[in-house]
Amino acid sequence: MSLVKLEQIPDNSMADNLPEDPSSRPSESPADASRTIGGWMIVLLWLLVLGGGTLLAQQWLDNRAGARSPVWVPGSDGTLGLSLQADRYGQYQVTGSANGQNVDFLLDTGASEISIPGEVAERLMLPRGRGYPVTTANGSITVYATQLDEITIGPFRLEDVQAHINPSMDGDTALLGMSFLRHFELLQRSGELTISVP
Repeated sequence: MSLVKLEQIPDNSMADNLPEDPSSRPSESPADASRTIGGWMIVLLWLLVLGGGTLLAQQWLDNRAGARSPVWVPGSDGTLGLSLQADRYGQYQVTGSANGQNVDFLLDTGASEISIPGEVAERLMLPRGRGYPVTTANGSITVYATQLDEITIGPFRLEDVQAHINPSMDGDTALLGMSFLRHFELLQRSGELTISVP
């Protein structure tokens, strides 16, 4: 009679169904935890930088708009005057209108006429008249005569004002020269310019 030797084969399928021992699980090392916290701190820092930059830009725009906003001041005879604050360059800017459209003006008492950039002239659909040379800080250039039906700044309005179109001028700010300003009284004091009726 032969004897059969039985070997017990371990059943691994049962071991797979047992819950995992928490002690055998690899835990997150302190270096990994600090790396995660560092990543979130960088994200937070960038959010603060972007938020602060946005606030500063908005404040700069508000200050710029405020500098261009005129303040009404009563004159001695009861009429209203216009008070403007100088910007950081010592210049006076104001938003007015030309031919019924908003235009940003830089007041320039050293200019004899109103000088309008080419882009603004196109927007206002101003006709180009004869060309003639003028001397600027950058040399001699050719400008083109034109006429504005009306210019308004605050309570001050003039009709049929001579001007010229300057195709070499960049930007959208026109120079408001003495062809407009000579009709009014100008008083400059401590970074403030007051315009009133003489």
